Amino acid sequence: MAKDKEKKEKKEKKKEEAAEEAAPAPAAAEEEAAPPPRAAEPKKHVNYQAVFKQHQITEFKEAFTLLDGDRDGIIGPDDLAGIYSQLGREADPKVIKEMLAECNEKLNFTHFLNLFASKMHGTDTEGTLRDAFVLFDPDKTGKLHEEYFKDLLMNVGDQYSKDEVKQVLKEAPIEGGKLDYVKFVGLIKGRQEEE
Repeated sequence: MAKDKEKKEKKEKKKEEAAEEAAPAPAAAEEEAAPPPRAAEPKKHVNYQAVFKQHQITEFKEAFTLLDGDRDGIIGPDDLAGIYSQLGREADPKVIKEMLAECNEKLNFTHFLNLFASKMHGTDTEGTLRDAFVLFDPDKTGKLHEEYFKDLLMNVGDQYSKDEVKQVLKEAPIEGGKLDYVKFVGLIKGRQEEE
């Protein structure tokens, strides 16, 4: 019974806070009072050290430095607006605010890594990615012809430009005109082949 009483008190407190903030409609206040589902929240606390290897952290540091326009060690609204400007686009302050919402308006390098770790932690597993390639490999050889792979990238699903395909192929493990998609999936997921 004590737990029920605590829950009721918490609900009442949330209702009062919601009413003070924006005086929402009664139905909205009840929705806010109910505890939101937390299934995805643990991903926010993924430790980057458990996800990335040292060479990946070094690459993220290079990217962070490029994004940190004023070189103050923090990516803020002005830095993101500068990136938009460099891309020839006008920065929408609302979009920038949403982008930085997960990090209290300022993003330092550690938070940057943790943010990427949490986003990447929720991506498809190596097995799922490998299975996707198997769909295009009827003989299950673990390899796809380079030209066929190029055609898939440019004409199926999210279609890549010629430059994007060129970049992918530059990094892809291709030998004898064939893509080794098992190794490629390892590269995508950040696993380096021990040679």
